Amino acid sequence: MSEIQVTVLGIVRRGDEYLVQHLTDPSAETFYRPIGGGVQFNEPSDKTLEREFDEELGISIRAGPVVGTIENRFTWNDELAHEIVIFREASFVDDALYERSTFDGIDAGGTIEYEATWETIEDLVAGPKPLYPQGLPRLLRIGDGEGHGHLDSPTQKSARGLPL
Repeated sequence: MSEIQVTVLGIVRRGDEYLVQHLTDPSAETFYRPIGGGVQFNEPSDKTLEREFDEELGISIRAGPVVGTIENRFTWNDELAHEIVIFREASFVDDALYERSTFDGIDAGGTIEYEATWETIEDLVAGPKPLYPQGLPRLLRIGDGEGHGHLDSPTQKSARGLPL
């Protein structure tokens, strides 16, 4: 792919836990990633995030302020990919959803089913599954978790996202 994709991912918190989806790439590596998706032309990123949660999980959220961005260069299905990822705080409209331990989602036009769970940054960093895009824990820890900034993807081979 020779185009840069703009993606928005939601940072949903429950205490010290974050809601992340469990995904598998084409090489069968499993990993975690916040929930979200591609920004359509002329669509504000807050509206994209709200649309993605509704499409994938059937859940209404409120998109909050931007936490930061990561320029993510990675390999997906043996092809180079490049995305600018916008991270926005997000909260459930229905507070009862914070009591749930798991969520079932469908992505990529119904071709990828996934489970989303609450995980701490410490558990995500300790593994065994990586958290993508690479650098997200650092972005979240800037200023004691109130970080704002931009990080560049450290390597092409180790930072993966969803199919673009």
